[in-house]
Amino acid sequence: MAGIIAALGLFSSCTENVAPPKSMRLDYYLTVKDTSGLTESLTGNVVVKDAQVFASSLSYQNFVEQRSDENGKAILEDILPDIYNFSVTRRYSKEEIFSVTGQNIERVLNGQIQSVNISKEDSIEIYLSPVSLGKLVFSEIYYNGSPADPIPYYYHDQFTELYNNSEDTIYLDSLLIADLEYGFAEEEFIHAVHAYMFPGTGCDYPIAPGEFKLIAQDAVNHQEYNHSSLDLSGCDFEYFVPNKGDVNYDATNMIQIHHKYGNDFLYSVMNNALVIMKVKDPYAWGYDDFERLLLPKEAVFDAVEYRDNLSEMEYKRLDPSLDAGLTGGFDMYSGQSVQRRIERVEKGRWVLMDNNNSSIDFEILESPTPGYLKDKEAGE
Repeated sequence: MAGIIAALGLFSSCTENVAPPKSMRLDYYLTVKDTSGLTESLTGNVVVKDAQVFASSLSYQNFVEQRSDENGKAILEDILPDIYNFSVTRRYSKEEIFSVTGQNIERVLNGQIQSVNISKEDSIEIYLSPVSLGKLVFSEIYYNGSPADPIPYYYHDQFTELYNNSEDTIYLDSLLIADLEYGFAEEEFIHAVHAYMFPGTGCDYPIAPGEFKLIAQDAVNHQEYNHSSLDLSGCDFEYFVPNKGDVNYDATNMIQIHHKYGNDFLYSVMNNALVIMKVKDPYAWGYDDFERLLLPKEAVFDAVEYRDNLSEMEYKRLDPSLDAGLTGGFDMYSGQSVQRRIERVEKGRWVLMDNNNSSIDFEILESPTPGYLKDKEAGE
């Protein structure tokens, strides 16, 4: 499929923003291991073959992508001495697991190491852990605002798109969408700056297999205000902020659970992390010292993190169990969005990539596509 072909072109490559002389460069070696027992049960060894390794340098903002060999080793050739962040993912397909265990399941392992000082030829080991994959995923996020035409710094057209990546009908009732504060990735709780809940009592808002649902900051035709913007008047839901001067448009309102600041549920146009989750009582864990809502990490279905500078892995808000990478990497107010890649077509339905690693799972769209997917390889 076109989406699979596109994905294969991602690896064994290098993107450089600077090119100092050969004399400054060195080789660095990584060994990828899985101590959870999954890889050993499939291959008889703890080293992980065909893991996807991402390395980014902080000073130069260079990116290196490589795969581990049969010994679990990945060689980063001719890289520059610098501080590096590493993100690693290995996806075991249903076919790989079924051939050994007879189980028709797939599994993903993720790992991450930050702030590694590389100054000489050396090696490091990275350990992977299993992650949980969700049936309901973020398929597109448009957060960075539209170009001035005529209004500058226009961000009211932000939207989130959800997609049912499974074969079963899912109900959105009582699910939460939240954005997170930086600095708590290692804790068992996320610290939510904002949190909004889908209405319904259990079976009021279904999303069928392969169906999209759109949540707008403001569900209106924004092209009437800024010509380079989007028509979001047909969105399914919107974030309405009562008592803040927000306009209540025709879409179904999300229920405000927590709103720390702002006249809208504004996604940062530079960097943020979004999660979708479900808890019985969102207030059960209370608040932190800065009035951010505490929610259990284990309740998260899907998570996506983006930044304008992809080398800044040390500022990640999500740990590798939720999102081992970053998407984005473009300027504010460029009118671009991030879209989850198409992995395959199954029974006439797109199955989207879900490795819990946004560096792999997402691609950049020059123009947002609210309510549908763009297959960049097929031009559709």
